[in-house]
Amino acid sequence: MDATPPKKQSYDTTLQMLAVVSASTIQVGLILYLAFATLLSWNIDNRSLLTYIIAPIAVIGFGYNMFSWERRRDESPFGSPYTAVAFVAVEIVIATFLSGGLNSPLFLAIPLIVMGSCILGVRAFNIGAVTSALVFLLLEAQVYLQTKSFNLHPSNILYLLISIAMGYLIARSIDHYIETAHMASAITEQLNSTQLSERLMLAAIADPVIGINKKLEINIFNSSAEDITGFDGASANGLPIVNVLKLHDGTGAELKKANNPFLKVLDDKKQLNTNDFYLLGKDGSKQYFSIAIAPTYNVDNSISGAIAVLHDISEQKGLQRERNEFVSTASHEMRTPVAAIEGYLSMASNPNLATVDERAKNFLEKAHQSALHLGKLFQDLLSVTKIEDQRLKDNKQVFNMSDLVSQVVTEMDMIVKKKGLQFMSHVGGSGVAGEAVIAPMYQVNADPDRMREVLTNLIDNAVKYTPKGEVEVTLTGDKNEVKVSIRDTGMGISPDEKKHMFEKFYRINNTMTTNIGGTGLGLYIARSLVELYGGRIWVDSTPGQGSTFSFTLPIVKS
Repeated sequence: MDATPPKKQSYDTTLQMLAVVSASTIQVGLILYLAFATLLSWNIDNRSLLTYIIAPIAVIGFGYNMFSWERRRDESPFGSPYTAVAFVAVEIVIATFLSGGLNSPLFLAIPLIVMGSCILGVRAFNIGAVTSALVFLLLEAQVYLQTKSFNLHPSNILYLLISIAMGYLIARSIDHYIETAHMASAITEQLNSTQLSERLMLAAIADPVIGINKKLEINIFNSSAEDITGFDGASANGLPIVNVLKLHDGTGAELKKANNPFLKVLDDKKQLNTNDFYLLGKDGSKQYFSIAIAPTYNVDNSISGAIAVLHDISEQKGLQRERNEFVSTASHEMRTPVAAIEGYLSMASNPNLATVDERAKNFLEKAHQSALHLGKLFQDLLSVTKIEDQRLKDNKQVFNMSDLVSQVVTEMDMIVKKKGLQFMSHVGGSGVAGEAVIAPMYQVNADPDRMREVLTNLIDNAVKYTPKGEVEVTLTGDKNEVKVSIRDTGMGISPDEKKHMFEKFYRINNTMTTNIGGTGLGLYIARSLVELYGGRIWVDSTPGQGSTFSFTLPIVKS
């Protein structure tokens, strides 16, 4: 592995400097010791020789530490402190030999070299420990040569062993510290790089991006978000989202807890896409946004907050509004002449009002059916535009769903039987068709005319797509919701088609439905109306075995 990169040297520079300072301190001590020994004529073996040899080495070592070690460190980060310690080791070893060997007071400094070398880590410690052991053996050999006998010094051995053991522990701890510090530095650099990349990426995104924590406080705010809100990132950071992003929903209400899509994402723990919010400009203009909000997670997979991307769809909304206004106006204006045509055709087909032959009567009946279909198309288009523009007028009231279902079943009975189908209804989920039962009370809060439209559409669809068999209407409920199901024995729906059944203008495309009329708007209108009153709608079907369309509405709690 390569030497420690320059960026990581800051962690062990202090340790290297400590080793050099320690070496310099010992050298100064040696110089002072020799100076006092010379001036005060201390009784030391080979005092003069000791002074002449050690003093120059100590002065050179001290000068190296003072003036050269920094430059040498840049050339070789590990060489410089090793050199400083090596100077001291040579000085102590030579001084010990010349001043009495194992009996010299300087022998106590040899284990200090081991302890000092541990500052540079295990590598330097190993060199110091081996050197100290060799020096000890040489000193013992010197004693043997002088006395012709082994004269072991247990205290010196114990002192040396304890020094080596403590030095090893310190060296291991220092190496572990340096390694941990390097890892922390690498992680910090990576995090800083990641954060910089994220900031650059957020700044480059043209759409506003806003992130929040679990307290609904802003923690991510890019420059595009600053443009649409008027807040700068530093000011917005930490503020509640409702105080910065002044969104209004389709009803004109400001973003509050009840209609807050951010809070809904945190509660539901799933992504949300909505086009229902706009910002109100100072001039009163509305800036509509498509908002995609997704939850964010901690490393333990718990929710940490949410992040939203807002896309300006004001232009699309404007075009859609113009288109809807055109369709609405055209549909409204054309309903009058179509209704007149339908009325005249109906009167022409009435034998009490006009006399036509059978052939002409057949033509009139087909023309009458086409006029009815055209009128239904205009009615559906008008309903769709009102739903999308949120201009749908509804007479919301509390009523009994059982009564409405019974009325619609009675009204549709003749149409179903005219096609030769069996028509059954079960209000309350019990009883047999034709059997008198007490209908349960299921109170809902909705527009009865709109719910009548939903029921009529679903039953009409069941009749159109059932060549033979039966159609069954079932009403059940519990303390929370009422459920209405319309089951038929028709051709059924494939799994791929089921996903698109409630989309606008979608119709099943196969040979069996070619001659069946329809606008592709009935189920879309039904879904929109059911969801408008807090319900849901779905379909269960198997190809060739019929379909069951069901919807629920919440029960009014007394």
